[in-house]
Amino acid sequence: MSVDRVATLGADIEAGPAALAALLDAYGAPGGPLEALGERPSMIGCVGLGSSRYAALAAAAGAWHAGLSAWAEYASAASLPSLPSDGALLAISASGRTREVVQLARRRRGLARVIAVTNDPASPLAEEADVVLPLVASAEGAGIATRTFRATIAVLALMVGRWTAGAGGTTVRDMRGTVERLRAVMDGRDAWLPEAAVLLDRATSIDVLGDATDAALTSQAALMLREAPRIPAVAHDTADWLHTAVYQAWPGHRALLYAGSAADADVVAAIRRRGGETVVVGSRVEGAALSIETPPLDRPFERATVLSVIAELLSLELWSRTTAEEVALR
Repeated sequence: MSVDRVATLGADIEAGPAALAALLDAYGAPGGPLEALGERPSMIGCVGLGSSRYAALAAAAGAWHAGLSAWAEYASAASLPSLPSDGALLAISASGRTREVVQLARRRRGLARVIAVTNDPASPLAEEADVVLPLVASAEGAGIATRTFRATIAVLALMVGRWTAGAGGTTVRDMRGTVERLRAVMDGRDAWLPEAAVLLDRATSIDVLGDATDAALTSQAALMLREAPRIPAVAHDTADWLHTAVYQAWPGHRALLYAGSAADADVVAAIRRRGGETVVVGSRVEGAALSIETPPLDRPFERATVLSVIAELLSLELWSRTTAEEVALR
């Protein structure tokens, strides 16, 4: 694998805090993008593919918890829930060129408010939308979603916060502290990254686990491991793993666990009994091979925004250890 692309991914990751701060400046300015949102819809539908759909999961969960009816789906689904005329479709695509998202926005326009969330305000998706929420993330040189995923989460959090003001919704001011917590996690990497990389290096597969409320985070982390170092990785709800995936935990098995589920200790114990090891992110779990301690993060949007960098840094380190010949065989 070209060393240049590995280095480019590193540069993309390093630029993350500054990019998030620039987004907040743009959205916090008078007449910022949120001014065009309009009134709170009776229901929102969130669609995308890949990282954009993962972010949609966070948006739908955040909206639902704030009392706003919402659903999230694949943009490619053959059948989607309907939306009332006073509802809103969030069509999410960082490039603004994802075919299925653009086509769905075109079909739904005029039937409900279409809001495009994209990094390219001049894209085909933007042309099909009633409102455009830009990601202000600039182009990612490695072609792997890092800043754009984080920006999508932030924009969706601010959007939900705008519509649910008074119900604990996220504001630009709230997210200023998120930038500092993201920087803190990145600045502290030397305390955990070398050991975590040794534990996960050469793994034949990695399960990425977290509570269902962290589905956006775990899904994105698994994608990062697949897309950069090309390690087979699958996201699971922590408790559900005990019912559906424990059967494939053999000696040498590895898991990356985002702590927060009541089943954390049971999963770590099960993996260890079967000869595997777990790297835990967040609060300590007895029996884990390594615990990566992070700042307290209470909001699901903030967890996805900050903790996504853990998998980015791990993927970058593991990719840098992978030869071109090994990548070609995978």
